[in-house]
Amino acid sequence: MREPYFQTGFLRLCWQKLFWLIVWNLLFLLCCLPVVTAPAAATALACVCQGMLLEEPRLFRRFFRSFRQNFLPSLPLGLLFLAGPAALLYGCVFYRQAAQGDGPAVVLSIFCLICVYLLFCMGAFAFQMLARVELKTAAVIRNSFYLTFRQPGTVLGWELLAFAIPAAMWLTLPYSLPLILLLGASLPCFTAARGILPLIDTLIRKE
Repeated sequence: MREPYFQTGFLRLCWQKLFWLIVWNLLFLLCCLPVVTAPAAATALACVCQGMLLEEPRLFRRFFRSFRQNFLPSLPLGLLFLAGPAALLYGCVFYRQAAQGDGPAVVLSIFCLICVYLLFCMGAFAFQMLARVELKTAAVIRNSFYLTFRQPGTVLGWELLAFAIPAAMWLTLPYSLPLILLLGASLPCFTAARGILPLIDTLIRKE
């Protein structure tokens, strides 16, 4: 039997779940306010995005249970896949501003951007995996690296779309600020979940 999300187009899914995507985004932002809780909030957001795709009940309970259970396991993921891309993105902007037509600085800026995207993809795999299966943090990180380089279709498809959505929002600031507040995290997470969930169920859970 095919999962529910295979039977509906993705744009239609987003429209059907729009209200809940806004709710989860606002809840995610509230849970991120202490900063140190951001990795657990990202895992909980991944959990409810998967729940929406699978049409599971009691998603509020699932959100807070995932937040509580994965608070400590998600901290290393936060340092690697949230703080890491943020630092590299700063490097990308720094080298771009310092370039002024200088070849090496431009190359370094592009290199930092590529690394940001790769870490984004690994982080998407990691948080979606932590929300779905019971694995040790080291195994989650190892599998996320493996899947990023062994699943180019997902990395250049669903994950590229998930990356492009917040990138477009940030590039159009301040006009996109309402969108960032309402959908800035939940829509990219929902997009990533649509591409990653089948891989987790097939390659990780069944193994």
